[in-house]
Amino acid sequence: MSAKAGGDSLRVLTVYYDGECKLCLTAVDRLRRSRTRSELRYVPLQSVPAGSLGDVRGALDGEAGHLSQILVKDESAGKVTGGADAVMLLLRDMPYLAWLGRLGALPGLRLLSAAVYRLVAKYRYRLFGKSDACEDGSCRTIAKDQDRPHGGST
Repeated sequence: MSAKAGGDSLRVLTVYYDGECKLCLTAVDRLRRSRTRSELRYVPLQSVPAGSLGDVRGALDGEAGHLSQILVKDESAGKVTGGADAVMLLLRDMPYLAWLGRLGALPGLRLLSAAVYRLVAKYRYRLFGKSDACEDGSCRTIAKDQDRPHGGST
């Protein structure tokens, strides 16, 4: 579905994630199956040509070239949100979890969620494992699927 009731267009959010991180892949799979208020597009970092992420390059893990945090770009506003703030944004976009996103964005809890997020992100491969899904070019195939709308009120 490409429009909300009343003729307004859905907000488009592009989610950049580490396509080799099993935790990230699980989270994206869950988002794909969830009802959201926005149209979500999913792009594994490994499918993005080098140098084309100018506005999100600060989220890269040095030479490893992996995302150190999930990024969400609001396509209409051009604003990029990363890490725990991006997770809270996505939670607020899910009608049944919006309360959790608002709670996690409160000042004291925001600091706590950011600290926990950084810790989990740093050790994500050790804690959850690493997928070799991108080594065979499959992330490029997934990226082509991003043109299909996901989310919205379907």
